[in-house]
Order: sequence, then C-alpha cells, then structure tokens
Amino acid sequence: MASSEQSTAQIGVKYDNVGLPLVPQPTKSPLDPLNYPMWLKLITLAQVALIAFIATLNVTIISPAVVLLSKEFHLESLAVTCQTTIAIGVSALGPLVLPRSRTSVGSANAKSFGTLIFARAINGLGPSAAVGLVAGTVVDLFYVHQRGKAMGVFTLMLTTGAHISPIIGGYVAKSMGWRWCFWVAAFLNGVMLIICMAFLPETIFERDNSKEVKETDSMECKMGTGNESTLPIVPYTPPKMTFATYSETLRFWTRSSSRRIAARDFFLKPLSMFQYPTVSFPAIYYGVIYAYASIGAGLTVATLFTRIYKFDTARDGLANGISLLIGATLGEMCAGPVTDLMMQRARKKALTTNAVVPSEIRLLCIYPGVIAIPAGLLMLVLLSFSWC
Repeated sequence: MASSEQSTAQIGVKYDNVGLPLVPQPTKSPLDPLNYPMWLKLITLAQVALIAFIATLNVTIISPAVVLLSKEFHLESLAVTCQTTIAIGVSALGPLVLPRSRTSVGSANAKSFGTLIFARAINGLGPSAAVGLVAGTVVDLFYVHQRGKAMGVFTLMLTTGAHISPIIGGYVAKSMGWRWCFWVAAFLNGVMLIICMAFLPETIFERDNSKEVKETDSMECKMGTGNESTLPIVPYTPPKMTFATYSETLRFWTRSSSRRIAARDFFLKPLSMFQYPTVSFPAIYYGVIYAYASIGAGLTVATLFTRIYKFDTARDGLANGISLLIGATLGEMCAGPVTDLMMQRARKKALTTNAVVPSEIRLLCIYPGVIAIPAGLLMLVLLSFSWC
C-alpha cells in the first residue's frame, strides 16, 4: 500500500465529485481554462454560443422575404433563393479558411441582384468563425464528462438561430421591407462584437500533454492490491479566480509558441481529418440531415405557402420557424445530458477493466435521429399531397 500511496502522490491525480479522474487533468495555474469558476465558464459559453446564434440568423433571416425579393429584382422565386443557398454553401468553406467579417450592411444596400449575390457570398463566411470558435472553446473550458451539455447548448443556439430568424425576418420584412432584415442582423452583429471585446476571456493555454494522466494509470494507483485500504478520494478544488486574473484573460493579444499556424493549415490540415471515419461519417450525416430537414424547408416554405395559402411574410416566417424551432430545441435539450450520461456510465464500467472509453461512444445517440428525420420528411410529403 505504501508504494500505491507514493505513486498516487507522485502522479497527483485529480478527481471529480463522483470519484472519477478528471480528463484532461487541470494544472495549478488560475489561467488554466479548466480552473475557471463555473460561472465564468457558463458566461464564456453563452457569449460564443450567441455568436453562433447570430451567425446563422444572419444567413437565413431573409428566407420569408423570398417573394418580396422576386418582385424587387423581377426574378422567379427559385432564382431568388440562390442568394441564401450561396450564403449557406460558402459558410461550409469558412472553417477551412480565415474567417472574414460579415457583410450584412452590403446586403442591405444592394441595388442589383448580382451585388446581393456577391455580398451574400462574403456574408456566408461569417458562421465559420462561430463554428470553429465554439467547439474549440468548449474543449478548452470543460472536462470530457461535461462537454456533451456544453456542445448541446452550442448546437441548440446554432440551429435555433436559423429557426428563429424566419420568425423575426417575416415580421421585419412585412412592416419595414426586406432590406431591414439585413440591417437588424448587422445591428445584432455589432452589439455582440462590443460585448465579446469587453468580456470574452481567452481560453488558449499552454498545457504539457506529456504529463497528462490516463484513466488506467490513475486507477492502478487508486485501487491498490490485496486487502489493502485505498486512499480517500478528495474532489479537486481549483484555485480561486481573482479580478486581476480575469483581467489578464481579457487581453487582446496572446502569443502561443506551440500553436503557430502555417499557410497550409488553413485548408489542407482540416481536410486531412476526413481520413478518420469517426470524423467523416458524422460530418456527412449532419450535412445531409441539415440539408433535408432545415435548409430544404427554409427555402421552399415561403414560396409554396404564399402560392397555396396566400400567406404574407409574417405567416411564412411563423410556418417556417416554429415547427423547426420546437423540434430542434427538444432534440438538443435531450442530446447533451444524454451523451454526458452515456460517457459517465461507460467510464465507470471501463474502470473495472482498466480500459479507456473512446469519445466515439457519444455517436450512439444518432440512432433516434436516423429514424425520426426520415419519418418526419415522409409525413411532410404525404400531408403535402393531401393539402394539394
């Protein structure tokens, strides 16, 4: 038992409230994002999640005003939807290149459809910053067993931004014209920029990964041998956050010697992740589901409901946004806690055999969506025939 105590003391493994090793292991520095108090972690998560919310709102807020755009530029509704399609398509390339600033002001001032297409193409790069920023921030701030809820908040804000925006855009376009949809988005972007510049802390931290403790190593030290008693497990208490420390995290410039980015990293390095099935399959799955369940509905509802039911932009926005908002909210509220629970149960089970649980265990939660989404689309098609 003495050797076990000595090993435990040498390793200095830190545990959570239920007695499981923290992954990753935090350092003793108060600047370590893992040591941030929970209130600061939640405020930081809220800020970056709101960036994601406004980013998708910025792209799709014009969706209910498709008919107004077609009248303005004397084009068919199908052609007008290209401006939203281009914005969404370009946003998919955003995480692979340097994020650019949003151009809602340029879209609002467009005098021709060609100018609007150009502005919307650049405008589509805006969400790339949110998607790349939030996922990395969650990894910096939260332990493995906490990331499901945090990513659930992020995904909820990311998807609901695209679903609330038609509701907002419908009423704005009806009362003030379609150009004000972009002015509203520009105003929200500006307000969020000021908030983040004043209160968003830096989460980059130089961590020595060579000293990272595996769960199997920590459990070998904790379990001991024979009938010997084990050491009592004391939950880890992070160092206190002072105002001076918080002020230091708000610096605009932070140099990182281990995170220098080469030119090839902007495009080639992200594409290399597709060689891993655990990355490529969820990415393709999410893309296909998002295209059919969200984008397809958003681009067709305004035109169809205006022709069939004589809806105005406000009603088109409600028809487009409410149903998707309810479904996405319920799904994301359940997905985060469920994936965290699955991870905790798998870790407890694996510790009995000194195994390490892969993060891919969370992928099991996609099975309900595999059934529910095709069923919902099939119901929509069948009901559409009955309405017609």
